[in-house]
Amino acid sequence: MQRHARAEKHASVGNRRGFSLLEILITLLVLSGSVVIMFSGFDTAAQLDMFASFESEAAFLAEREIELLKSELLQGHIKPAAGSMKSRFRLKPGWKIASVMADIDKEDSVRLICSVSNGDRLFQLESFIYVPTAGAKK
Repeated sequence: MQRHARAEKHASVGNRRGFSLLEILITLLVLSGSVVIMFSGFDTAAQLDMFASFESEAAFLAEREIELLKSELLQGHIKPAAGSMKSRFRLKPGWKIASVMADIDKEDSVRLICSVSNGDRLFQLESFIYVPTAGAKK
């Protein structure tokens, strides 16, 4: 009996073993793949944040420019005529604004387009305004 108990004890010790080298390598491969995917996600998130930041600021600048043009058109300070206009607002370095106004059409509406750029990024905003021809200075 004692022999049988000792044999079982030695057999159970022999069955217990640590992780093999192959198991450790597979675990490290899975972990390193997870870390690479996680950091590439951080990079994508940072790029999307920069893009959203540009879009937000460009939309604000373009809307401000178009609202000024609309105000001046309605007050009669400028007449509706095709052409481009300079911005009268101070901009951050590297930012550029170009505003274009189309001729008044037969429904007395004027098309306004404002383009905002910063480096290789471009944002355009388009708007229309009804301007009665009698109200514009000639």
